[in-house]
Amino acid sequence: MQTTESELIWQGRVHLGDEPGVYADAAYSGLAVEIPVTVIRTVPSGPNTTTLTVDTQDVRTFAGYPGHLVQVFLFEPEPNKPGHFQRTVLASRRLTTADNNHQEVPVDFTGHQAPHRVSVRITVDTEVPPGLYDDFVFVRLSNQSENFVYVASLGFRA
Repeated sequence: MQTTESELIWQGRVHLGDEPGVYADAAYSGLAVEIPVTVIRTVPSGPNTTTLTVDTQDVRTFAGYPGHLVQVFLFEPEPNKPGHFQRTVLASRRLTTADNNHQEVPVDFTGHQAPHRVSVRITVDTEVPPGLYDDFVFVRLSNQSENFVYVASLGFRA
């Protein structure tokens, strides 16, 4: 039996946008927030993919603009530079009104060694004129992997 249940990585209330105080019950981060995550492979076989899901509240984007950028970065040792890591974009999506405050970002780890240290970054759409930026709340980050081939935890783990 295959399962694709979601696993919670982080839950809270982080306000993104250009008007501090709009959401009194949320921590204000400004125009971006980035969450570090460690993704571990639990079995040697199975798909090389997982899906990181971003849930929000009150996303309302304007037609004609791309929407808020959701990116997944991979941090890997830099070749020939011991103790240094390089950051590479693994996946990206745009979050818009049409997404109903839910964006799934498929991540492919093919060719990369586990454990995977990734970060999920949400950036407010700044192609909109300043003062009209969308204010919204980031409320949850979760992982969904077929049969829990990949599990994720908050923070970078050794």
